[in-house]
Amino acid sequence: MIPELNGDFLQWLRGFYYVAKTGSVRRAAELMHRNPSTISYQLRSLETELNTVLFDRYKKSLQITPEGKKLLGWTITTFETLQSMRSAVGTTDGHLQGDIFLGATLPVAIMAVDAIAAFRAENPQVNIRIQRALSSEIVQAVKESRLDFGLTGMTALPKLDTMEILMKARPLLVMRKDSIWDIPPIPTEADLERLPFVIFQTSLEESEQPTPTLQYAARRLQKNTVISVNNYHLIMQFVRCDVGVAIMDELCYRATMFGSDWSSIVSCPLDHLLPNVLYGILVRRHKHISPQAQALMDALRRHFIELAAQPFGPTFLAGQTQKGGQPKAARPRRKASSRKGD
Repeated sequence: MIPELNGDFLQWLRGFYYVAKTGSVRRAAELMHRNPSTISYQLRSLETELNTVLFDRYKKSLQITPEGKKLLGWTITTFETLQSMRSAVGTTDGHLQGDIFLGATLPVAIMAVDAIAAFRAENPQVNIRIQRALSSEIVQAVKESRLDFGLTGMTALPKLDTMEILMKARPLLVMRKDSIWDIPPIPTEADLERLPFVIFQTSLEESEQPTPTLQYAARRLQKNTVISVNNYHLIMQFVRCDVGVAIMDELCYRATMFGSDWSSIVSCPLDHLLPNVLYGILVRRHKHISPQAQALMDALRRHFIELAAQPFGPTFLAGQTQKGGQPKAARPRRKASSRKGD
């Protein structure tokens, strides 16, 4: 039996979502093109219907309660399900249609281009919207369901979302071949702490819950920062000019080496000091995946498995879906030299 609900219940949930997202009735009303009094009425009606308090009201601010946080997750899932229902019902004769919203960091996005292009050719009625972003931005967008899924890399698995690991990439120290700093083939923490670094700066403000990225993990070793920039290609240019050294993972290193002569640059692995970067498909836990998004995820999974079978490919961990905890061990990797060129 389907229980009877107030006909305005979905609109109440929609108003609650925007208030929770913005922290303000006024800003929610602006986004929804409604009067603030209408949004306030929706919140009161929803609290009465559910017999709970969704926000603590202090002066002019609203703080979401634990009950409100629980409802927010269900609200997102509800509207995701409704969107998927419209896509599924509107899909005829087995042909996929609708939108896919995908967020990706540049290194893994480059590797996924062929698979995405082939998928689009097979499904011309599907519109794929790709947002290039930082890992922290993708994590937040997945959490808020602004993306169907993300392709990103982190040094630890998320606690609240689901990540299927497709591959891992080693951390590298990148420097000039003729570096003046006398860096040994296997540097120690003491060796790194004395070096000048060109670092990747993700934001000007520290997050209360930082995303577990390689940049965040490497901070303890980067005692002497000479330049901060939010572009790896520029970082490589500064390294080539011998301004300093840099730390990045091997996938990012490969993706960055374009448009210039990098023959003067070498790298050495740092996985004895820093964690590997785990790249994969990030999805909000309990998310209802649309048919077209699920099909693209399947295509990407097959694509990365095929890449794993190629000689000298990166280390892949295909088909492992994990929710927190530690990743499974990777298959053995061919032994690499202690220092390599481009």
